[in-house]
Amino acid sequence: MEVFCAGRILQLDNFRKLHGYGWPGFNKMNRWRQDKGQTACTAAFVAAIREGRPAPIPLEELLEVSRVTIEIACGQ
Repeated sequence: MEVFCAGRILQLDNFRKLHGYGWPGFNKMNRWRQDKGQTACTAAFVAAIREGRPAPIPLEELLEVSRVTIEIACGQ
């Protein structure tokens, strides 16, 4: 994934290496393990069910992401 912001760039490679270009004081960061957030996401979902709280990601957001993904895939 690449992020472009105000003439600066962040490049994330396989959730392990993060390179920064144009960011004062930051060049790169390496991780030994990948963390894509699945464990934290699952824990938040289970906690919401157990405690009777709303889902961590509202249904409306999930539906919107699905709709936009389908539109992009269909070229709309």
